[in-house]
Amino acid sequence: MLRHLREEFGFELEACHFDHQLRPESEADRDRVRAICESLGVECVTGEGDVRSVATRNRASLEETARTMRYQFLAFVAGKEQCDAIATGHTADDQAETVLMRIVRGSGVRGIRGILPSSSVPGASSQRLLRPLLCLSRAETVAICDEAGIEPLSDASNADLSIARNRVRHETLPALRALNPSIVAALRGLAASAREVFAGVEKESMAVQPRERTAIGAIFDSAPFAGLQDEARTLVIEREAAFYQLDPEVNRTRVENLRTMLRRGTGEVRFGDTVVEASSGRVRVGPQVEEAEPFEAKVLNVPGTTLAGLWRVDVGTEPLPPAPGALAAAIDARSIHGALRVRSLNPADRMRFHGIERRAHDVLSNQKIPRWERPGAVAIADSAHVLALFTAGGAIADAATGDDCWHVRVSPAPAR
Repeated sequence: MLRHLREEFGFELEACHFDHQLRPESEADRDRVRAICESLGVECVTGEGDVRSVATRNRASLEETARTMRYQFLAFVAGKEQCDAIATGHTADDQAETVLMRIVRGSGVRGIRGILPSSSVPGASSQRLLRPLLCLSRAETVAICDEAGIEPLSDASNADLSIARNRVRHETLPALRALNPSIVAALRGLAASAREVFAGVEKESMAVQPRERTAIGAIFDSAPFAGLQDEARTLVIEREAAFYQLDPEVNRTRVENLRTMLRRGTGEVRFGDTVVEASSGRVRVGPQVEEAEPFEAKVLNVPGTTLAGLWRVDVGTEPLPPAPGALAAAIDARSIHGALRVRSLNPADRMRFHGIERRAHDVLSNQKIPRWERPGAVAIADSAHVLALFTAGGAIADAATGDDCWHVRVSPAPAR
């Protein structure tokens, strides 16, 4: 069919076949495909891969591994040959089976869309994937082969009832066909309706964008993020995960846990390697933030410069000039008891702030410093209290003015 359309529309055509090496006859099938393509005057590129070994090594199913390796090969060939699109032969029957399987698994609207007529290639989002035969039944494609004088190859594994799709094909659909002879058309119609509905969901998800993208994730205002419906929120998570080259694992339980966390306004939910975290009116979507290693406490040179861990601390009697990545605060000298030290923040630390002594972590929370900005906080302390805190979110200290104060500036230490 594509060969005839090639003559009408002037595009170039190349066939591509991947041998999964799962059946004894797969090599003969590959040779047969090459022969058919040669008879049609169509160039054919073939490849092969040991799917079973890869599946065992990755502890993955044969079906999923075969699909991944097949699309990796197709994407490689398409990139090498500078193809504009990859076309696969999924039919209306494949569509009905897919929709039915996703209904049984409890899929949302997105899953019920089934096989999309046009989409990106799995694992290669910059390449386009087309399914031009979704409008034809399997029986119709067999009839087309008959008319063309081509005998279709039969994959013996399609009769293996240990594979879920085959049970749907040979047992479930025939049973449903007894209730509704047009069940395939009905499921195709359901998929089309779901695609129409989901277009609105995609639009909703694109309307919510992060206020910033940092090294540790995309940062959103809580209200618009929490206001999304579940399907749209999932799309946002997957979009940002892709930006950070993460592979989120989404399921219904995690989606429900996320909804609960957002109502509470604090906490985190892990979608595999992707973390969604709420704190202080914001939401972070990104990788897990590692706890910062505490650094050795050091007595500050007052006035002067002290290097501690990854930080440089400058202390002076006058306001210090700005420096790249630096934060500054003034400390009332009269409130200091003993030597000034720079150190990591400890869980039990207490701090005087606005004239009231309280837990330092409570001060961070009250100042709307999100949880992900607190690891690695730098504390300036005397023998009794924390006097100033420096985090990615800013500097926190009691206001101090006049001549009787020390000006402290914390900045990244120069590379050694």
